[in-house]
Amino acid sequence: MTRRTAPPARFPSAAIAAGLCAALAGLFPLPAQAQRWQLDYRVHVGGVAVLDARAELTLTEGRYSVQVNAATDGFLGRLFPWETQSLSVGTVTPDGVAPIRHTQSGVLRGSPRTVTLDYAPDGSVRTQVSPPPEEEDRDPVPDTLSRETRDPLSGVLDMLMAGLHGGGCQRTVPIYDGRRRYDMIFTDRGMTMIGASRHSVFAGAARQCRVSHKPIAGYERTPRQAFWQRGGGGREERPPVDLWIAPVEGSGPPLPVRLETDSGFGGVVIHLTAARKTDQTAERPAPP
Repeated sequence: MTRRTAPPARFPSAAIAAGLCAALAGLFPLPAQAQRWQLDYRVHVGGVAVLDARAELTLTEGRYSVQVNAATDGFLGRLFPWETQSLSVGTVTPDGVAPIRHTQSGVLRGSPRTVTLDYAPDGSVRTQVSPPPEEEDRDPVPDTLSRETRDPLSGVLDMLMAGLHGGGCQRTVPIYDGRRRYDMIFTDRGMTMIGASRHSVFAGAARQCRVSHKPIAGYERTPRQAFWQRGGGGREERPPVDLWIAPVEGSGPPLPVRLETDSGFGGVVIHLTAARKTDQTAERPAPP
């Protein structure tokens, strides 16, 4: 059987998407005036910069909005041209986050890919995905498994909201990204020190959260060699991801300042390269 290799850009983008919305944690209680954060990140794989990403986060009162744009560049961009845009909007309640809509669109090797998830009050999720699962050698995720789930961006925010009530990083969040159903298992690793680096704007003490991935449904039937695998294995088994969160300066909000994991191409490190905040006059984030 021929083994296929996944595009190297996929996992860094997913890791970024999960890590970027950690910045929302420090912004609660939600302000009456909307706050907008712009965060820049650079991804290194095997010591080589391969991916740039920008996140725009907006919060006010009981609403949130997270937008992430990313694209490969350099040598990897020539081998695997790829770009993506993701957006999640929803509400924040004392019980956690409630996503309203999640959209993701991108181009992989010239082929467009899109996902739209609409969330109903009863916990059901209406899914529109292209290309459909049958064209990707995967089974659709049953409706019973997608109920009461979060998209990847909202899922990390849900964990962080629990941490604000004393739960730390210790939490399991059910995730459905439109194609796959999996659990993100967060484990609090305590406070650690991050050394100074020319690649990052941050150095100092940060809280380390380890994120594990438990596949449940919607994975490709044919075994393949995924980007993050060094050896054999199936169902897109992934090594754990370590995420560090800390205020960038003074009494500012905690932001994701570093992320590390492993891959078949070498170690993956994501650095925070810039963080900017502006106040918005809009009453709440606009839906897509």
